Amino acid sequence: MGRRAERPMLWMLLLIIAVQLLSLGMMPALSASEVRVFEDPSATSNAILYIGLVLVFTGFLLLATKLGWSWLISGTIQLCLFLSVFYVLGVYLPWMLALSISLVLMLAMLYYPEWYVVDSLGILVSAGVSVLFGISMEALPVIVLLSILAVYDAISVYKTKHMVTLAESVIKIRAPLLFVIPKSRSYSFRVRGADGRDAYFLGLGDAIMPSVLVVSANWSLPVSHEVFGVALPAIGAMLGTYMGFMVLAVTSGERPQAGLPFLNGGAVIGFLTGCLLSGVWPF
Repeated sequence: MGRRAERPMLWMLLLIIAVQLLSLGMMPALSASEVRVFEDPSATSNAILYIGLVLVFTGFLLLATKLGWSWLISGTIQLCLFLSVFYVLGVYLPWMLALSISLVLMLAMLYYPEWYVVDSLGILVSAGVSVLFGISMEALPVIVLLSILAVYDAISVYKTKHMVTLAESVIKIRAPLLFVIPKSRSYSFRVRGADGRDAYFLGLGDAIMPSVLVVSANWSLPVSHEVFGVALPAIGAMLGTYMGFMVLAVTSGERPQAGLPFLNGGAVIGFLTGCLLSGVWPF
């Protein structure tokens, strides 16, 4: 990998690290809110329900793309992100202030979708969603989920290619479902948009899914060893994510790559290593 490509890849890795650190910082307050996606965090069926939601949402976006309903795609995504931001801020702030800030952020995204606005919102949304699902599932359902999504991501990128089509549509309408990493200082996402020659793109899901395991490991497992308040299995999942990303960065070229096989795989391996080192077995 040349020096020209190394710097954007480093920034991409730093975005993932920022999401995971923010997730761990947000976990205590969001966990105390008692808001959960699933009633039984230990049920493996939670992973199947999540996959069902992913398939339904993906199918909806693909249908809207085929029909040329970009306004519906953009509106749906904006609404989902607004609710995510409002949920996160509502834990820390009075609801009126949380509502006002959420509206300002979404208006900034709507009328000034520059890459640093997109990335800032992406970090907040990714961390919030990671915590929400991480405190709603124990480690085993999360591992099942990450394994299924890794296989699905590989099939949808390399075989059916429908995820590539969806990503191109999302980038074209500047929907904030991705991180944008410029290749040069002069790059403007508002002006150049989806030109892959000027920027790298990383889906929010690539940062969210391994972070769900990090949060779940720190929330659901009994703590026997920790570093700075973070359980060893969670640290293992974090380090495994970064190792998986580095393998992805080395093996990827200019064509679209499936990130979850590398990131999820690294997170699971790191998590299990952390469990062995701490003497905690989650199954």
